[in-house]
Amino acid sequence: MKKKWIVIQRLYKKAAAELKEYAEEVVAMVGTAIYFNPPNTTPANPTLAEITTDIGILDTAISATETGKTKTDAVTQAQDKVVNDLDLLGLYVQGIANQPVNKTIGDVIIHAAGMEFKKTGLPKARVFSVLNSPVQKGDVIARTVNGGNRAAYEWQVKKVNEVNWAAGVITLKATFTYHELQSGNNYQFRVKTVNTKGNTNYSNVLELVVL
Repeated sequence: MKKKWIVIQRLYKKAAAELKEYAEEVVAMVGTAIYFNPPNTTPANPTLAEITTDIGILDTAISATETGKTKTDAVTQAQDKVVNDLDLLGLYVQGIANQPVNKTIGDVIIHAAGMEFKKTGLPKARVFSVLNSPVQKGDVIARTVNGGNRAAYEWQVKKVNEVNWAAGVITLKATFTYHELQSGNNYQFRVKTVNTKGNTNYSNVLELVVL
């Protein structure tokens, strides 16, 4: 059975101040480790600069002088944004660790990002569905099985007559809407899930004529 390096961060167990310190350390380590220099650049969404900005917003919320619900809500909102940033960054680090040329040193690469890991078998690919939006022509709604609170999903699309899939879009929700596809064209869709068990293989490929 194939094995996979899995990044573990336990972000939801960290208090706001602890999360801020952890995020600062991860950004610093990813920014200097040789494994994440070009061509293995940081992900376009989010960049390290964007994460640093979100950490600053969290720090401001923690340090604010007001008390009560206003401060709690501000801290929670900022904390959720940093958690989302680090979840996506963890997927990027995990992807680097699992590249064929890196698999023998996947643990070193993940530690170089300031993260923890485990190595496990792959979960099964998830079946999903696609349908034309009932309210907007050119939009297609895709859904897959929810992989749990720590899951992310990578969605891909291409026209039937094309060879290469478009770059995948990663979300933290088990639904995704493709916007402004060309009406009358036949498209193919697929998705893979990333959760605590690792990356699935891509799902079965579905075809749909876009209305």
